[in-house]
Amino acid sequence: MLFLPLLATGYCAVREQIPLVSDWKFLQRDIAPDENRAEWKNLAVPPWEMVSIPHTWNSIDGANGREADPSLPEGYYRGPAWYERALPVPTDWRGRRVFIRFEGVSLVADVFINRIVIGQHRGAFGAFCFEVTPYLKFDGSDSLRVRVDNARALDVAPLSGDFTVFGGIYRPVEIFSTEDICISPTFFGSPGVFLTLKKIGTKEAEVEVKTMISSAASENQKIDLEIMIKDADGLVVAKKSEDFESSAGGFSPHLATLKIPSPRLWQGTFDPYLYSVTVQLKRGGELLDEVTQPLGIRTVAIDKEKGFLLNGKPYALHGVNRHQERMGKGWALSNADHDEDHALICEVGANTVRLAHYQQAEYFHDLSDRFGIITWEEIPLVDAVSASPEFLANARQQLQEMVYQDYNHPSVAMWGIFNELDCGAMKSAPAVPVVESLQKLAKEIDPDRPTVAASFRQDAGAKHKIADAAAWNIYLGWYSSSPDDAAGWIENYRKQMGSRIGISEYGAGANPTQFADGDLVRPVHNGAFHPQEWQNYFHERLWAQLQDNPNLWGTWIWAMFDFAVDKRNEGGFPGLNDKGLVTRDRKTKKDTFYFYKANWNSEPMVRIASRAATPRRKALTEVKVYSNCAEVELLVNEKSAGRAKPDAIKVCRWPDIGLQPGRNVIEAIAVGEKLSDTCEWTLDLEKPKP
Repeated sequence: MLFLPLLATGYCAVREQIPLVSDWKFLQRDIAPDENRAEWKNLAVPPWEMVSIPHTWNSIDGANGREADPSLPEGYYRGPAWYERALPVPTDWRGRRVFIRFEGVSLVADVFINRIVIGQHRGAFGAFCFEVTPYLKFDGSDSLRVRVDNARALDVAPLSGDFTVFGGIYRPVEIFSTEDICISPTFFGSPGVFLTLKKIGTKEAEVEVKTMISSAASENQKIDLEIMIKDADGLVVAKKSEDFESSAGGFSPHLATLKIPSPRLWQGTFDPYLYSVTVQLKRGGELLDEVTQPLGIRTVAIDKEKGFLLNGKPYALHGVNRHQERMGKGWALSNADHDEDHALICEVGANTVRLAHYQQAEYFHDLSDRFGIITWEEIPLVDAVSASPEFLANARQQLQEMVYQDYNHPSVAMWGIFNELDCGAMKSAPAVPVVESLQKLAKEIDPDRPTVAASFRQDAGAKHKIADAAAWNIYLGWYSSSPDDAAGWIENYRKQMGSRIGISEYGAGANPTQFADGDLVRPVHNGAFHPQEWQNYFHERLWAQLQDNPNLWGTWIWAMFDFAVDKRNEGGFPGLNDKGLVTRDRKTKKDTFYFYKANWNSEPMVRIASRAATPRRKALTEVKVYSNCAEVELLVNEKSAGRAKPDAIKVCRWPDIGLQPGRNVIEAIAVGEKLSDTCEWTLDLEKPKP
């Protein structure tokens, strides 16, 4: 059976939807899907366990370090597993069309209805859907089984990468029913509705609405198609109704153009104004189907000389990278988890996020639309490519899914087509033919958004000039060189490209419980000691060279949150990349979080750096405070040590502050503001016992 994916976006009032959350049985090993095998006849007894969706089987072993289980080649289980549950298909759905939709399954999914295999999806990050109508009994006995395999597949990107590939059904699953004619839920995972801005002016905006209509009827049908555009208050600002004849048993695209008077622009974090577009299908006055999509009226571009442009004006991008992952859950995140992540990104003051290194949850995109966070989204073409035609086909499939599924999100401003090719341990086939194919495909689907690509420690060769704009991942002062070398390095790459470049990653590791008590020395990147002071110093030196740099079109910190890399063992924690501004459990904001909050968030703040570094062994110390207030006064044991004004990167410094033996109270007060920060440091001059 032909399978096509479904988009998570698109609320529909007339579709009957049933989320499949609980009552799943799970088995972490492979079995043959044979009706006569005992494993299928005894599903309710061990070794099957009951789980809920979202779910991953690598929540523990995917982040405990490779040495925790050396018998596994990658240190965590990468292989097949099975999910099974009853399929609650109402009897009154008989005569309707029924679909099942998965928002994300890693890495390869084989779907069985009533033990009949109906299709396979290869790729961990795009949504997909099957129509299952022909295979259902509609008598209460229908069943669903899914074989999921996160083993490395040589025809599926990513072939490698510096992150754990969690296995499982880790995003929501639902079944739903429609009438015989509907807005297609099976066109490359899209909502079936595509919104393209054809013209934007002060007096009116022109929006093209393309609707993919799917019919299971045995003959052509005359239907009415109605489109309504509403403003943020729910008032209709544009409307159109047209007669249309749908083709029997296939797809029928429909194009319509609507004009919005006096449009209000989507202006990023300054004013993320959203309209909504609802498309309805009717037959003889009866509502058959409807889908609603977000609409933000805006243009985006990356200019060689002016940088990133939002609505034709320069818009300085400063933000973070984000993996879809957290402690105890892996990739199996809830909406509450996405809410917390997004709130922290907004709190630090970022106006952009790079979704590394793959398509992420639909709900997270909805949040970015609402809060105006410019999004760089990319396919998982990481480290290496294969020369096989199957690999290229899969990379193109994942690009199509990403672009079609997230086409209508105004927050998505650029499509990433690769990250760090020819840089991993795996030997790569020639990358240029693959990248050229992806570039051409991306521009065919969406000519209005720029394509981008990220590289690491490579001169600007042919593959870097294929995408519309290039960016580099720089770790000067962590893996090599000095953080003070960044400005010259950036200028060199701008000359090679003949245009502004982006800094897609920059960062240094930090264990928030480790501190440098004495001279600051760059730690060994894969060593056990990652003091927080070096992360602070690294970012202070880098940001001083990145902010307002005329050679750049955008910058993204690596990373917003610590995340799982099971093969790593550094910074005192196995299985972790500790370059985040926030710890993996989201409980601790590191000092560097507050450094950027002082620089990016206009809300008044003051924060003492290294405030948790106690006991201390040296009587003389520098006190450093991050603040965006006009002036800060320092009190040491209730005595003023003087006032200081933040420098260009929002740092106040008091060198050679004397501490008394025992308890010391340090207080930073924002002058003229009801705002202060206090901590206690204990001075212990005795050498610690070995």
